[in-house]
Amino acid sequence: MSHPVFSVRDGALAISSGAQTGFAWQGCPDGLRVVDLRVAVQGDSAFILLDPPRGTGRVPNLVRVAATGSVIWRGELPDTSATDSFVSLELDVEGDVIAGTWSGYRVRLDPDTGRCLDKEFTK
Repeated sequence: MSHPVFSVRDGALAISSGAQTGFAWQGCPDGLRVVDLRVAVQGDSAFILLDPPRGTGRVPNLVRVAATGSVIWRGELPDTSATDSFVSLELDVEGDVIAGTWSGYRVRLDPDTGRCLDKEFTK
């Protein structure tokens, strides 16, 4: 069984079935442009960093999406600021999601739930 193929095209998420049948889904999750994409270790979904609208308060702009394009979860921001969003995305060797926030935190998110497991102030 082949895994879906996740890619970014002109700021939109594109998901193909992995076969030669074309796209399974293409668009902008939550209506926001895609800034970064990391495929989950299992290959069945992807973690997506979205470009948040300016001046909108707290925006959980880090999402995990299924091969259908549906959002599985939205990353939990640390409870530290009225205005915050995610600004960076990476996966560690165990497959945990590591993200930076606008407020200066480096957080580790549970890849299954998007819950904040650890946070460290870095500014």
